[in-house]
Amino acid sequence: MKKWTAVLLGTILVMGLAACGNNKEAKEEPVTPAAGQEATTPETPPADDAKEEPKKEATPTADELLEKSVEASQSMKSFAMQADIKQNIVVEGTENAEQNIDMVLDSEVTLEPTEMMQNMTMESPEGKVEMKQYITENGIYMLMDGQWMKIPKESEQEIRSSLDTTASGPKQQIEQFKSIAKDMKVADEGDKYVLTAEVSGDNLKELATSMMGQAGGDPQTAAMMEQMNIKSINIEYGIQKDTYLPTATNLDMVMEMEAEGQKVTLDMKMKSTYSKHNEVGKIEVPKEALSAE
Repeated sequence: MKKWTAVLLGTILVMGLAACGNNKEAKEEPVTPAAGQEATTPETPPADDAKEEPKKEATPTADELLEKSVEASQSMKSFAMQADIKQNIVVEGTENAEQNIDMVLDSEVTLEPTEMMQNMTMESPEGKVEMKQYITENGIYMLMDGQWMKIPKESEQEIRSSLDTTASGPKQQIEQFKSIAKDMKVADEGDKYVLTAEVSGDNLKELATSMMGQAGGDPQTAAMMEQMNIKSINIEYGIQKDTYLPTATNLDMVMEMEAEGQKVTLDMKMKSTYSKHNEVGKIEVPKEALSAE
């Protein structure tokens, strides 16, 4: 159960996605008096509310928005991400169990260099865990239970690999969503476009493989992913109109697998918001953390 939860948490964290009608012209042709006849009434200028209104631009397609978003993300130097993840894990078999895990993440990421500050709160049947961590070029520092610690060099690689995936999260998501662009609906919501999709069939398998594949590298994790059956994925992805950068991702996923005579079902809902594009400054590690061993 713990291994299953750890794998899913790692996977979820790296996953962190109607045309408008044009107004037609409605001019009235002036009435021309017959030859030899004079108009009995003077022409009346059209009322203000009858004037032609400017045409509305058609809402871009999902393909167009994703392409522009990929291009915009190329120049992104930093961003902040807030995520709320709720999971319900049910185990059926020789031992029946149910576990609810709620996690809240608040992160700031720079891409040149790739560094991160992150606050995490996780609540589960085992209790509440609060943690702050700094991942920098010079080391990884963690605050837990009021105590700072520096992660040993030999244990850094796995964390740094996760950071690399998180840092490429927005761009990676956009690339993944391209495979289902034809099934996405686009809504114009003021200062942003919102793309939505209910993924099923072959598209479901293709998207799930891409998303879950980010957690590859660990043979045990890869073996577990092979056994996973993705039942459904619902996606909502927001794109800022003026910059084409991501604003939010809502992801609902139901998956199940069988292992060691047990059936495990996960119902996961993840809401992420992106902000502070190119506004996050250098990640500064607190002095008290630098003195930790």
